[in-house]
Amino acid sequence: IRDVAPSRGLGDVYKRQLAEEGRMTKAVNPFKPTAGMNPPELIGRDTVLDDFAEALENGPGAPDRLMRISGVRGTGKTVLLNALGDLARKKGFEVVDVASNAGFCNRILEALQRNVRLESISISPSILGVSLGSMEMSKSASHLGEAMYDAAKRGGLLITLDEIQDASTEEMRELGNEMQLLIRQGANVAFAFAGLPTSVDGVVVDDTLTFLQRAKHVELTRLSDFEVGGSFEDTMRRAGKELDKGAAELLTKASAGYPFMVQLVGYYAWQVAARSGAESVSEEAARKGIQAALDSFNAMVIAPALRRVSERQFQYLAAMAQCEGVDIANGDIAKKMGLSANKVGSYRKRLIDAGLIEPAGYGCVSFAIPYMRDYLLETVRED
Repeated sequence: IRDVAPSRGLGDVYKRQLAEEGRMTKAVNPFKPTAGMNPPELIGRDTVLDDFAEALENGPGAPDRLMRISGVRGTGKTVLLNALGDLARKKGFEVVDVASNAGFCNRILEALQRNVRLESISISPSILGVSLGSMEMSKSASHLGEAMYDAAKRGGLLITLDEIQDASTEEMRELGNEMQLLIRQGANVAFAFAGLPTSVDGVVVDDTLTFLQRAKHVELTRLSDFEVGGSFEDTMRRAGKELDKGAAELLTKASAGYPFMVQLVGYYAWQVAARSGAESVSEEAARKGIQAALDSFNAMVIAPALRRVSERQFQYLAAMAQCEGVDIANGDIAKKMGLSANKVGSYRKRLIDAGLIEPAGYGCVSFAIPYMRDYLLETVRED
């Protein structure tokens, strides 16, 4: 049989796969840097998950069945909601996961109607006195509260609501009122919602939703270097690669304690090592992977976030990037912009609400997303 050489233009990865035909299939990359995708290991959230699991076991009225999760972009809010849902399903709960954009109450109702084990009534129709046998006709609740109550009776109901900053006040009140009524009735329900810090705070101060102030508040912050470094080593080892000590330190520092960045730098460092056929991730592979991760992070997180700000808000961020230090005085930013501190106050507030910057002591702010300062400085230089 004549060998056929690969045509020109095939990628190096494909060529290597052809050359290594017959060898053991390479290990699959364990890192999952896709928004909302469950990572191989949920770092630093054990206490939250344990408390929630115990609350489900302890029955209606357990305080940790109500949970409000806040954090800036990339801190793993959606992933934590997914994990709560997984725990609830294992305990027989029906779980409905929805985003908070317009129409989420209808989507919850539709999901409950699809998933319902329909209550049945039996009838025996006949034609000219001849029985056609027994038939079952089913009905499902057409009202959100009824559907939620039915699900709670069947085995329990958990509703998770993500991106609360997109929720309309009217829909949030509708869902909140139904949930509060079920809780008062002792129904087997749980509710968790997540969003940017100011959005989550705004929900619980609404006059009709004050019962949510009693919800357990989980604020997702940066992970410790100890947690991140251990996770890198364990994840790679379980998937079939060792991690050099120097590489572990580089990856840990580059992740900046953000769960999404942990997945990105881990993914690309693994890919670099895998493409060279290495059984371990070296410092060189880590450096190359970190650069690829930074490029991806800029494109996936920072650039889209900045596209949503106004021109004046962008100018505020650019001026902030040019100031020295981590915690930056609002007055220093105003001077860079050539404006008074009072005039830039509204830009500061909107940027905090958007989760791009965060308060850092009296009159100061800091960047809420890692590497945003570097991105802005580079953008300003290019302009």
